[in-house]
Amino acid sequence: MKLTYKQTEKRPENSFLARQDRLPCIEQNWHFHKELELIYFIKSSGTRYVGNSIGSFAPGELYLIGSNIPHLFKNHKEYYNDQQEAEAVNLIVIKFEPNFLGSEFLDLTESKRLKGLMQRADRGVKFSESATYMVHNLISGLVGDQGLSSIVGLLKILDILSMSENYESLCSEVIANTYNSNEKDRMRKIINFLTENFEKKIELEEIASIAHMTPNAFCRYFKKKTRKSFTQYLNEIRLRNACKLLIEGEMQISTVCYQSGFNTLTNFNRQFKALMNITPTEYMQKYNEKKEMV
Repeated sequence: MKLTYKQTEKRPENSFLARQDRLPCIEQNWHFHKELELIYFIKSSGTRYVGNSIGSFAPGELYLIGSNIPHLFKNHKEYYNDQQEAEAVNLIVIKFEPNFLGSEFLDLTESKRLKGLMQRADRGVKFSESATYMVHNLISGLVGDQGLSSIVGLLKILDILSMSENYESLCSEVIANTYNSNEKDRMRKIINFLTENFEKKIELEEIASIAHMTPNAFCRYFKKKTRKSFTQYLNEIRLRNACKLLIEGEMQISTVCYQSGFNTLTNFNRQFKALMNITPTEYMQKYNEKKEMV
């Protein structure tokens, strides 16, 4: 997961990019770009890393990622096996620069809400089910659209989303890319190692050596870049995996604990309650109750 700067693959005849991807799995690096990115997951699930936030993503969810925010949407491990169906992932991506309609457009009185939406995107935004439902057809219709109607369609989408008051900010503060060229490979190695080995015991000395730092220097560096301690960040990765296993309902809570990288059930329950505000048992019960109501 190398942190890379990505150029938008928009065509000369378009002022922004709108495409639909149908793939076996999401294959991308931890990356950033100057364009804002609207991502609509029609069919896909996994773990999202946006700025310093870690969470899960699922079908029917819509996200807006701000300019230059490092991010990664990574499928669960089962997506990457040879038996996975060819179109296990179905998503729509819309990328546009903040000034895609001109440098003065956002200063217009009529653009006040849109400007506010773009500012909220600097922390990453997950939209509510109702807001997503309202723009579902518009987003689908934007793929393959051409000419002035495509710009009108994008503005309709953004206008509706700008009026939505029920949304989730992913990061507690603005986390723009602050990595120089020498740090990009270092953070890529760190994030890659954690996402691939979180089930195992990870010693501080081991992860610090990957970053070519002393343990103390690594802890300071990691906290500065992510606004979280190394232990907190690692626990969040483990707990998001635990949530997935609990929802699947195929393992006992004790098994989920150890499969997610925790050494004791007591610590697992304490960390789970701290992050989710409910116990693992309550989390399973709440999910099952919601499933029965559908």
